[in-house]
Amino acid sequence: MSLSRRQFIKASGVALCAGAAPLKAQAAGQQPALPIPPLLESRRGQPLFLTLQRAHWSFTPGTRASVWGINGRYMGPTIRVWNGDDVKLIYSNRLTENVAMTIRGLQVPGPLIGGAARMMSANADWAPVLPIRQSAATLWYQANTPNHMAKQVYNGLAGMWLVEDDVSKNLPIPNHYGVDDFPVIIQDKRLDNFGTPEYSEPGSGGFVGDTLLVNGVQGPFVEVSRGWVRLRLLNASNSRRYQLQMSDGRLLHVISGDQGLLPAPVSLKQLSLAPGERREILVDMTNGDEVSITCGEAASIVDRIRGFFEPSSILISTLILTLRPTGLLPLVTDSLPVRLLPTEILAGAAIRSREITLGDDPGINGQLWDPQRIDITAQQ
Repeated sequence: MSLSRRQFIKASGVALCAGAAPLKAQAAGQQPALPIPPLLESRRGQPLFLTLQRAHWSFTPGTRASVWGINGRYMGPTIRVWNGDDVKLIYSNRLTENVAMTIRGLQVPGPLIGGAARMMSANADWAPVLPIRQSAATLWYQANTPNHMAKQVYNGLAGMWLVEDDVSKNLPIPNHYGVDDFPVIIQDKRLDNFGTPEYSEPGSGGFVGDTLLVNGVQGPFVEVSRGWVRLRLLNASNSRRYQLQMSDGRLLHVISGDQGLLPAPVSLKQLSLAPGERREILVDMTNGDEVSITCGEAASIVDRIRGFFEPSSILISTLILTLRPTGLLPLVTDSLPVRLLPTEILAGAAIRSREITLGDDPGINGQLWDPQRIDITAQQ
């Protein structure tokens, strides 16, 4: 796209002001606080209610956008269950579209997990009972409607799902939700001048936006105690991969992947997070210095100017989350655990090797999805 001299000068002034705004807001302490999704727990067999409905949310200060949500807010509550529980989950679809929901990473029989084969029409309910029989892990639940999944997740039909067990409960790691143990749900969006998300049907590469959101807000901060902080990271973006690092170069200590705790922490300078992936990390805040998690380089002035005239895939800001330590250092602080699991994960012997090829057309291994067909049967 070519720009006239008049367009360039006009947009340059706006872009320069926009570029300075985040710094000014930070300096004035105007970063938004990290929203913490409500915690839902299954206690004494009581069911968990998830109502899919329209809601309003402020993605930028002074605006309110109409979005989809769960239980009256953008995105859903964090659900925490325990290994050995039987959890009754009641979905209620109060939207005008058909919706299918699923829980990524939950090891339950297919008919109970939902997915595309279990569609809920408008005003319909569905109440599966889920037998939780797996080790501690950070999972997520999301819309899984055929041909509409990307848009419905983008609109807000997603949330975090935590499985805990005796091992995770007794580890010397942070486990107080919203105090030293935080959900961090990362998305990219494209917002119009009124702070309303815009979505266009993606091409073969998938939809990408230019505005980075964490738990639904831009560049938030969270106050933490001096010591270890646990962050449960989820990439809920449609197609953008993130390369995460700390602003001062300190290490990220990875303790968990998609299916649960690692045998021992892995310390990294950078962490890659693909769409749908979950990672749990520990950050050492004992020195009392403020630090931020970032994800690469932000858009240049030229990129910002171009963004006024055509959709951009370059992030305006790469700030994910700022950690602000408060208070005094405790007299006794836990060190990073040497091990997380009591025993090594045994290497299994492969009975059979399978090749799975993902493609845009016509699908997986050259076949379209069919709920009546089972392609692979495996033993656990």
